[in-house]
Amino acid sequence: MSLRDNLQPKIYNIAERRNFTPNITATDYESFAFNKGIPIVIDNGSYQCRVGWANDVSPRLQFDSMVSKYRDRKINQSVLLVGNDIYTDATAKSNAKSAFDGNVVYNFETMEYILDYIFFKLGINTDKVYHPVLMTEPVCNPNHSRRLMSELLFESYDVPSVCYGIDALFSFHANNLSFDEGGIVASSGHTTTHVIPIIGRGVLEHTKRISCGGLTSTDYMLKLMQLKYPTFPTKMTVNQAQHLVHSFTYVAQDYFKELKEYSNTSTFPSKDRIIQFPYVPPANEKTEEELARQEERRQEQARRLKEQAAKLRIQKLKDLENNLEAYVQLKESRSSMKKSEWITRLKENRISDEAELDEIILKTEKSVQRARNKLLGIDEVEIKEEPTFPLVDTPDDQLNEAERKEKKKQVAAKSLHETRQRQKEAKELARRQQEEEERAEEQRRINDFEGWLNELKNSYESQLEKVKSLKRKKEQLLDRRSHASQLRMKSIANLASDTPNQKRRRRGQDEDTFGMDDNDWSIYKEISKEEDAWEEEEELSQLRDYEHKLLRYDPAFLPEHTFDAKNSQQNSLVFMLTRGVVPAYDPENFGQMHQLHVNVERIRVPEALFQPSIIGLDQAGVVETIGDIVNRFDYDDQRKMIKSIFVTGGHTQTPGLLPRLETSLRSILPSDASLRIIHASDPVIDAWRGAALWARTEDFYKYAVTRQEYQEYGGEYLKEHRFGNVYRI
Repeated sequence: MSLRDNLQPKIYNIAERRNFTPNITATDYESFAFNKGIPIVIDNGSYQCRVGWANDVSPRLQFDSMVSKYRDRKINQSVLLVGNDIYTDATAKSNAKSAFDGNVVYNFETMEYILDYIFFKLGINTDKVYHPVLMTEPVCNPNHSRRLMSELLFESYDVPSVCYGIDALFSFHANNLSFDEGGIVASSGHTTTHVIPIIGRGVLEHTKRISCGGLTSTDYMLKLMQLKYPTFPTKMTVNQAQHLVHSFTYVAQDYFKELKEYSNTSTFPSKDRIIQFPYVPPANEKTEEELARQEERRQEQARRLKEQAAKLRIQKLKDLENNLEAYVQLKESRSSMKKSEWITRLKENRISDEAELDEIILKTEKSVQRARNKLLGIDEVEIKEEPTFPLVDTPDDQLNEAERKEKKKQVAAKSLHETRQRQKEAKELARRQQEEEERAEEQRRINDFEGWLNELKNSYESQLEKVKSLKRKKEQLLDRRSHASQLRMKSIANLASDTPNQKRRRRGQDEDTFGMDDNDWSIYKEISKEEDAWEEEEELSQLRDYEHKLLRYDPAFLPEHTFDAKNSQQNSLVFMLTRGVVPAYDPENFGQMHQLHVNVERIRVPEALFQPSIIGLDQAGVVETIGDIVNRFDYDDQRKMIKSIFVTGGHTQTPGLLPRLETSLRSILPSDASLRIIHASDPVIDAWRGAALWARTEDFYKYAVTRQEYQEYGGEYLKEHRFGNVYRI
């Protein structure tokens, strides 16, 4: 038993997201924040929304930015669920909607439900919201979206002031990094990835966006699994695909080297992850007693069938004996009847002449004897008599009409008999020659084993190459545009023609058009299939003979080294990636039918951030984008930026991302460049924390847009600050 057989793979269960938001009562609000004017900080992300008071250490609310509104037929009422509460009901999950299009808010009716939920959970039970609001927004948020958001906050909730800021810059601020010292922020979120250069502020005019994020990875994982398992009995949901991305993916340090390791059977089991989906095993409907009774009924039925067969054999024997007696009586009646009357009786029995009658009597006697022996259980030994042909050498003028017909039959039978005899003699001669060759080979093996074995190996390699060549030729012949296919087509057309190509050319006739029509290619495929199958079978038979000898005499040649084993579907790379190597896949195993193997997808999905072309995205990767942004600035600013490359966002939590980013950036930066990559202390919450830190300062009240300014300047009015969406051209 090999080491592979002893391995017991770990099986992981697929998980669904079941998160619930804690309820904050109005008592908390009255005792903590009422009439204090503490700002409310809202990190309004397209995936999750995080909410809290500015003086909180961490957000009080964290929920998915989803709203589900549907009518419950059981209670005949409309139901509205927001955030993680939608995961409590299957109908709610199927009706869930987002307020975002990408990372921009576009559905403000849904956004209003989310804000109602936020203020309710914070315990705000007053007639209006008395607290300033600081809300995050994406890079280059459209003015139209900001105007509608301001209109919603000022008109519906009557907030005193509103301020907006970019989440990635707030996260930069939360990690105690200085804007004046410069840097680069690489923020990879739910839908997009942004690279923002910082020189005293966020230089938005040089900011780049990559349309790749956590949602892109989830969709890509879902599509890969659907293509990999098209007949999977269970439908994979988006949440389940997201679980695979969050739990099993990692960034490869060398993508192509890692791919080779996944194709290696020795390292593959350690990298493969088996995911078990829930299933209901088929119930065993029959007990042991029922199975025993079923077996008894089966045996009783078999006994009855045997009895019926015995009765049929007896009846058949009686019928044969009656037929034999009738034929014998017909034969004996010739002496007592006129010849014409007897011939008439023969024709009435569909017998042409006396010779045929004798042949029928002889066959019937043999059939009767065989039936009796079978009934008595006697194994009869068939003795084949040498056929005779007495009429072959007799001249036709000495024979009557019936005998001449019989002579023709005997001539044909004699010719067939002689042909068979020659074939038997040829087979016997070939057998003797083969035995002689085997004895000579056996003697050579005994006398010089090493030389014989090397010769056998060379013959095997030569035969193996011949078989591979036939395989390649067969693949080429499947393509009608290949050179080999065209040559064979011309040969078939030339052979099928009454006037070969050379004669037609000499006579000035046109070229043969066989092959211009698809029907001609159908004929060609049938001819090629038969010819190739015969030739391939002959060569494979010889190859298997060599393999049989090598398996017997060469200890280094193992069963897995044979041609059939290497080309078996279960040993193919595709089978290994879909069904694994440990344990052996059993298609009858109901549990294995509900298993997925996540292997190469573990590195392929996160690689899209570095190579967006993998997912069909015509954009540069994150490394190329950072390099392009750095090259836009002068030497001093470049040195400042690469000293603080700040990485944030939930999508950056993929293991291996930072080492790969550092390795890739060093390959495009000068060798003496001082590169430092900083990961956010908490990539998910740091945006809220940075916003809360800034909301406690006087700058927040200075740059916030008050209700009076909103009424005077409109919803698109925005004050310039280092966290805001203001760019210069």
